[in-house]
This record gives sequence, C-alpha cells and structure tokens, in this order.
Amino acid sequence: MLKVIIVDDEALVRIGIKSCIEWERYDFEFVGQAEDGIQALELIEKTRPDIVLTDILMPNMDGLELIGQLSTLYPHIKVIVLSCHNEMDAVKKAMRLGAEDYILKLSMQPDGLLEVLLKAKVQVEKERVQNEEKINFESVLRANKQVIKNGLYKKLVSGSIAYSDFQKEASVMQVQPGFVQFLVIYCTIDDYFNAPTKSRLRDSHLLSSSFLNILKEGLSEFTKAEFAELDDGDYLILLDTSVHAASNHQVMTEFYRKMNHSLKRYLNITVSFAVSGKTNSLKDVPALYSKAKHVSGYRFYQGRECIIFADNMTDFIDKEIIFGLEEEKLLIEYIHANDYDGVKIVIDRFFNMILSNGIHHPMRVKMAILNVLYIFMKVFKPYEEQMPPAYNDSNMKWTEMILDAETLHDIKGYVEEFIAGFIQSMLSIKGEAARPEIMSVKRYVYDNIEQNISLEDAAKFSNMSRSYFSYIFKKEMGDSFINFVNRTKMEKARELIMKRNLKVYEAAEQVGIKDEAYFSKLFKKYIGVSPGKIKGKGGTYD
Repeated sequence: MLKVIIVDDEALVRIGIKSCIEWERYDFEFVGQAEDGIQALELIEKTRPDIVLTDILMPNMDGLELIGQLSTLYPHIKVIVLSCHNEMDAVKKAMRLGAEDYILKLSMQPDGLLEVLLKAKVQVEKERVQNEEKINFESVLRANKQVIKNGLYKKLVSGSIAYSDFQKEASVMQVQPGFVQFLVIYCTIDDYFNAPTKSRLRDSHLLSSSFLNILKEGLSEFTKAEFAELDDGDYLILLDTSVHAASNHQVMTEFYRKMNHSLKRYLNITVSFAVSGKTNSLKDVPALYSKAKHVSGYRFYQGRECIIFADNMTDFIDKEIIFGLEEEKLLIEYIHANDYDGVKIVIDRFFNMILSNGIHHPMRVKMAILNVLYIFMKVFKPYEEQMPPAYNDSNMKWTEMILDAETLHDIKGYVEEFIAGFIQSMLSIKGEAARPEIMSVKRYVYDNIEQNISLEDAAKFSNMSRSYFSYIFKKEMGDSFINFVNRTKMEKARELIMKRNLKVYEAAEQVGIKDEAYFSKLFKKYIGVSPGKIKGKGGTYD
C-alpha cells in the first residue's frame, strides 16, 4: 500500500478529502494530516509517506517551502498541490520545485482526486521498479566486477573490441581506472597448472580468487592500480605512476619481492613480472602488454620468481643450437662405458653454454636438448627389443615434458632423470650387476613398498654411512636413492591403478603415501601423467 498524508490549514478540507476516498480499496493507506509545513515535516519523518497532498497558502511554513524541503530531503515523495483559482502562479512555481500534479479545491470531486492519486501511484510504482532494477544491477556489478573487468580487458588486449566501445562499456560497468598515467605489467603465476596441487587449494578458481585478493591488498599499500586476469595464470596490472615512482626499477623490484613473500606464505606459489612502458592512454595498453609478455620469455633463462624489465631486453636469436661433433663423440664413449659422471660432465657443459649465452629462443633450446637425447636413443637402439612395451611411452613422456617446460632449470632436471634411468637400463640389459649390498637394498624397497624408507634407513640396512651409501648407490645405479624409491613406488601405484583397478587414494595408501595431492605430484613427475588420467581412460594414457 502507498501511504498518503494531507497538509492543509483548513480542517474541513482535510476531513473532506480523508472521507471522500475509499483508501484501502485502491491500495492506499491514509497515515495522517497536518495544518502547516512544520507539522507536515514532523509527520513525514514519522510515517514516511509516498504521496503528500498539500495546500499552498498556510501559516508558519507554506506549501512552496514545504515542497522545496521535500525535494531535498525526500525526493522520492510525490507532491500533489491543492490550490485555488487565484493561486495559479504559485502552482506553477510548485511544479517547478518538483510537485507531481495539482487539483483545484473548489471544483474537486472524489473521482477527479482519485484519478490524480492513481496517476501519482503509477509513477511511484514505476520508480520503485526502476530503483529495484538499479539496486539489483549494482549488486550484480559489485559481485561480478572483477569478472566483468577481466572480460573487458581481455577483449581490449586481444583487439576484439574497438577502443571507443571499450571506453563506453568500461564506463557503464564502472571498471575504468581512476588514474591517467599507467605502467603496464605482465604477471604470470609460476608453474600455473601445478599450482593448485602445490598450494593445496586443488581448485584453480579458488586459487585465482585468493591470488587476486592478495594482489589487491599488496597493491593498495603500494599505489593505485587496476588488474585483470586475461588467461589461465596470466594477469595484466596497471600501476598509477602519477603519485608514486612505480616505474623505478628498484621500487618495482621491492614491490615484486613483497608480493612473492605474501604469496609463498599464504598460497605456496610464486609469480614473475615483466614490466613494460608507461602511457597516458589505455589505447596503448595492448601494445605495451604484448611487449611485456614477449620479454617474459626470458623467464626461461632466469627461472621462476623473476622480474624482467622490457627496456633491458633484446629479441631472442632464432638460430639452431649445435651440439658439436667432438662432444657427441665423447658423450657416446661415456654412454658405452656406463660412465655416469662422464655423461653428466658433457651434458652440464652443454647446459652451461646455453645458459651463458641466454639469448636463443626457448624452442630452439628445447629442440637442441631433444637432439642430444636422440643420441642416447641411437646408442640404445640395438637393445630396444629387450625393453618392455612401456619404453616407447617413456620416451614420449620425456619429449612432452621438455617441450612443455617453463624454464631451462626444469629441462635440466628432466634430462638428469632421463640419463639416470637410461644408465640404469643399460646396466640391467648388459647384465652388469650392481654390488650385493645395493641389490639387497633394492629388494628391501620392493618388498616393503608400503613403508617410507629413508636414505638413513637404507644406509643402516647396508651397514654403511649415509654419505658413502648415497655415493655407492648413485654410482652403481646411475640415480639417487630417493629417486629410485619414488620411481619404484609410482611404478607400483601405476600397476595397482591399471591392473587391479584401485582408486587413486587406495593406490597412494598401498605405497605408503597418505597425502593424495603429494602422491599426484610424484605420479605426474615419474609416470608423466596424472593418476586420475590413466584411471579415467581405463588403463591407457597418453
């Protein structure tokens, strides 16, 4: 129901209006009457009416002053003026002040008054609907502002929206920056696809929202900023350079370090920054973001958790990297001799050469590394028939891991694991048995796969010191004891999942690992795919 009050200094007028309308029948509620504007304001404060019927000429505070007060204090209230024939100038002034309508007292009939009231009622209800829609829109906007911002900036950076259209949408959605000088930064979460497992959040959406909250808090202490997620783990950050020396390398480096300190503490993840240039127009952001993302490729050499400034970087050299013939000859000699240390020296020398140059396109580096691994394959080719069917799958795994690697450091780790496994396979095929103590430890691990046997446990079992056992095991097996245990556990888990159809958590428990997230990480590292993937494919995997 709409609430109505009457303001008139004539009691007969108030009584007549109150009694001539069936208020409830037409969804009105008569909530009070006043003799002048002062009384009316007190009554309005108590009853909060929707419609006020008011006379113009009244003592103490007349109708015009009352209408002026209402337009300021209660702009939603609809005012209907009760006037006489000789008050038309005042009526016009009342309409200018915001009155909705007027009716002449002397000729006023119940039907005419009802018509005016119903007309005002329509307007009140229309405005209520509009206000509700506005409130709902603002509520949705607040709840989804970051999502809307992400989408708009993604379209801007990709060029799928004209800059003028972007400005219009950003204005309507209230997501345009509140500053006019921008420093453009490309930010990426390191090792993004494994980040949920590392952070124990498991859900990438939860990780993203948590990351954005930490980023927002960190930026608020630093300078004004806007940010948007443009792709999985990739973010655009715009910093206000008008009030802060945000473009200064030292200041930016300090900010980046603080951000990573918080991210490691709360989410166990890190980010890398690529800082581009400054601009006074959002129109330049796509080009500057593209430049920043391009130079972020140097993270391949610098490693995770790095900051790169575009003004210090040159383009990569897109030129083939050659592994020299002499080095290849030496490597083959070491491989045939099962000289793990010699192989490692040659490979380390090649990696150091690549890292010291630090200018070749990452894909050129990856292809060069794969070409080196192909040398191992050639040496191994005469023995392929003696290897299990999974051998070819394993080769494909190493290829995929190297091609997908984010950093040269990751690739070096993969290559070291590959070489260790390769040397171990060669020893096994050639029948060159390891020392009895080592074979005994291996059997102990196989027979007690559900236990978590440490290096100290194995050394004690072999009656050796920890350091000497570690040295002998690696020399004999071409791999560290920890890697051997983890690989053995994961191979056993794969068998349990594929052949015995155990659930992932059941297989993890069978090999002595209670943390399913940690188990999945180890499984992906040593088998090459997630345990859920081979489970979901009924025992086959890529």
